[in-house]
Amino acid sequence: MFTGSSFRRALRVAIMSGLAIVMSPRPGSAQTAASNACLTCHATLSDARLSKPAALFSAPDIHRERGFACVDCHGGDPAAADKVRSHDAAHLFKGKPSGQAVIATCARCHSDTELIRRFAPRQRVDQAAEYATSIHGKQLAVGDTKVATCASCHGAHGIRLGTDAKSPVFPTNVAATCAA
Repeated sequence: MFTGSSFRRALRVAIMSGLAIVMSPRPGSAQTAASNACLTCHATLSDARLSKPAALFSAPDIHRERGFACVDCHGGDPAAADKVRSHDAAHLFKGKPSGQAVIATCARCHSDTELIRRFAPRQRVDQAAEYATSIHGKQLAVGDTKVATCASCHGAHGIRLGTDAKSPVFPTNVAATCAA
């Protein structure tokens, strides 16, 4: 039989266990003990194109906070001990997506109703379809490579919720985001 304080402790443990399950990454993602190897290595690189994303992803980032890792978007093998193997095609390394690949990378999760409902029950899952009908999507479809994609507005790393005042898509920031 539970006393008042032991019941509250048991309830906290049950809630935290449930949150761990709900917040777990996409099934099949390459989550391993070595999943931070990408961040560890990239943070030490002198080329800002390679080190800055690691710094941004290590800062507040909704995907990292929900348990996703670099490999969930970029592929590769985070457990590999060497650069060549961690970035080889055999481990489905995709590198930095651009153009239509950005939309496909984001849509892989954001169009998956079951997955999104685990993290954000009210979030829409039709953004990729809506993007395709927008002026940006139509321009991308005809080959315009300088058109805005998901990462242009939301960022690629250091992504914040749209309700976060520091998010580039927070209502008071949208004009500046579009102007950029």
